[in-house]
Amino acid sequence: MPLNLSKIGKVLKTLNRFEGIKEFNASLPVKIEVKKEINPIKFLINLGNREIETKSYIPLKVGKKYFAQIKEGKYSIKISNLKEYPKILEILKKIDFTKEILTPDKKEIMTHLTNANSKTEFIFWMNVLMAFNQNIYHLIINEKKKALMQLKYKKNSIKFYAVFEHLGEIEGILFHKNLKLFCEFASTINLINFYKNELPFIVEVNKKEITEIYQFSENLINLKV
Repeated sequence: MPLNLSKIGKVLKTLNRFEGIKEFNASLPVKIEVKKEINPIKFLINLGNREIETKSYIPLKVGKKYFAQIKEGKYSIKISNLKEYPKILEILKKIDFTKEILTPDKKEIMTHLTNANSKTEFIFWMNVLMAFNQNIYHLIINEKKKALMQLKYKKNSIKFYAVFEHLGEIEGILFHKNLKLFCEFASTINLINFYKNELPFIVEVNKKEITEIYQFSENLINLKV
């Protein structure tokens, strides 16, 4: 492995800590759930503990959850930059991790798989095992706000995908001294740029559409070890 795994763990921990920085929290992407379509451009949504009527000129699916940028005015709420909420975050919230987990170790993955206490937990570890067999590894932080990172080794770098409750999805490439990050939300980019000196690398942040390295499946029929 060309890079020390502890370096990529440092990136995950530092980015996860950024979620708690209060002066940026109000502008970071949030989760919304579409409860009802009132008319083609007006919807009832769940935002935290509130139900709110809002307009969206982008079609929304009832029952779906999204990451969105929210701007609240005196009489209305504006939603922008919609992105479907990652299923993996919903799964993480249902699993009780007892420690931080680094998984370039198949034996440990199998132990978690055989000791799974629920169908959700079993499916999660089966996906982690499938990813491992494709040389894609997972890092998990056991904190109140859980975070997950997928990584794949290249010749002189590590490509990774990370997902957070408030920062949203982040893609990156880690070299020995340089770190390139990509985000979908301008507020996340602004926060990282403001605190990037906390990362032990030369950091460059840009905007782009993010996709997972390994896409989790909830259908066990499609999982072949």
